[in-house]
Amino acid sequence: MTWEKLCTAANDLEADMIAGLLNHSGIPTQRKYSGINRFLKVIMGPVVALEIWVPAARIREAREVLAAFTENKA
Repeated sequence: MTWEKLCTAANDLEADMIAGLLNHSGIPTQRKYSGINRFLKVIMGPVVALEIWVPAARIREAREVLAAFTENKA
């Protein structure tokens, strides 16, 4: 399966919310720490930015789910 980057979450809490929203919609997610953040995670814990990835075949759907949520949040 090919994965595509959907967004970057500011921290673990935001990543949990995004992943939960997408998983509830049936879209699987992966989390990736890029660059130095892979190492900072060990020291700083849950306050390090991380990327949310979804299957490439579902990227459009994931963007729509995320957009619908952020529009309703305002």
